[in-house]
This record gives sequence, structure tokens and C-alpha cells, in this order.
Amino acid sequence: MRRTKGFIILAIFLGGVIGSAATYIFGGLFPPGPVRSFFFKSLRIGFSHLSLSLGFISLKLSLWFEVSFLTIIGVFVMIYLLRKF
Repeated sequence: MRRTKGFIILAIFLGGVIGSAATYIFGGLFPPGPVRSFFFKSLRIGFSHLSLSLGFISLKLSLWFEVSFLTIIGVFVMIYLLRKF
């Protein structure tokens, strides 16, 4: 089966979404401590409020990625599944 680039990108994106969902779902089950902070603490990467004002129109853009350990695991599991099947 030939996979397109769009399918591969979508699958990796879904792996990240599943990993992030696991972070939020399982994060409340663990008591505060080093295990919880390692697996469930998110690192926020991005930029804040890029503004463009042209007089008659004003645009604001910001982009953030919140990456946790389980997000990275989700991406790698999806890459493994893509290679395996």
C-alpha cells in the first residue's frame, strides 16, 4: 500500500493528539510528585500575538504547541505503526 505524504502527516498529528489526550486523562490519576511532573508536565513552545494592522483590517496570530512526554510517545508509536503495517 502506497501512503501519501498527507496521510503520513495526518497519522503523526493524530499520534500527538492521542498522546496529549492521554496526558490530560491520566494526569489526574497520579499524585503530585516526580513521576507526575515527568510524564504529565507540558512544555509550551510557540510565539505570542503577532499583530498586523493595515488600517481597515487588523490581524492577530499566535501559535502554541504544548508537548509532554506522552505526546512524544504517541508520535513515536504512530510512526512505529506506520512502518510496521
